[in-house]
Amino acid sequence: MVKIYLDPGHGGNDPGAIGNGLREKDLTLAISLKIRNLLEQYEGVQVRLSRTTDKTLTLKQRTDDANAWGADYLLSIHINAFNGSARGYEDYIYSGLSDSSQTAQYRDVMHEEITKLIDMPNRGKKKANFHMLRESRMSAML
Repeated sequence: MVKIYLDPGHGGNDPGAIGNGLREKDLTLAISLKIRNLLEQYEGVQVRLSRTTDKTLTLKQRTDDANAWGADYLLSIHINAFNGSARGYEDYIYSGLSDSSQTAQYRDVMHEEITKLIDMPNRGKKKANFHMLRESRMSAML
């Protein structure tokens, strides 16, 4: 059984990026629910979301929940603000990982497949010291 933890970024009193009448917290939740519905069609896959409604959760609550559940993979969904130049797809793994790590290998496969399916500029595979990536005990991508 593979356990996948989806984290719709932001929520509750944290709307995330706002623009064109859209709020990041709403979009990340809608995307995460669609991903869950797709993944649940596969045998041997369990999916858990950090939130399924518009509620406030701290980053620590999110990673603590994923760690306690024993997730095999964490995917935190975000949509960066559009500022004229920030258009496209990018993903992040923890900056303390090598490019040969299991997490980097998962990211490489996902990045290649996602960029094949979307009509957006490829902003690259990146690393960062984000809480969701650093504090999760499983492979994680944002």
